[in-house]
Amino acid sequence: MKRRHTPGRTALLMIVALLLGALLAPAVARGQDGGLDERTREVAKRLNCPTCAGRNLADCPTDTCAQWKAEITAQLKAGKSEAEVTDYFISRFGAGVLQEPPRQGGYLLAWAFPVILFIALCVAAFAVARRALRKEPAPVVPAAGSDPYLDALERDVQEG
Repeated sequence: MKRRHTPGRTALLMIVALLLGALLAPAVARGQDGGLDERTREVAKRLNCPTCAGRNLADCPTDTCAQWKAEITAQLKAGKSEAEVTDYFISRFGAGVLQEPPRQGGYLLAWAFPVILFIALCVAAFAVARRALRKEPAPVVPAAGSDPYLDALERDVQEG
């Protein structure tokens, strides 16, 4: 049985081939080393800018950041891994140079605090909701004229 290629099927195959080519082209262009510029940017994204508070090194245009990025590139060219380059900056400037605090030692509190706060707020919300549901409804006051005691009390209050 012969298979026929319809124009629709051929067009679909061409679209799939173009999409695969577009997805694979950056990987091929980077070559074996993963692209030095891309690797430099990955390391720089993990580090804080030394002059701009809260900004990562990769997105900062200052001269100091340019020097740091050049240092990262030089170390990567020398054969160091991304982790080794990051460790170099930590050893020179401390863990504060990292965009994300390490998940060890005293920094664990920075990671645990949001989780602990969320759990505490959930427990508090549950307790408030539970207390609100436990409250007894207000007593029903009988209509006037149905209780002789209340009628006498009302007369005394109005006269008094």
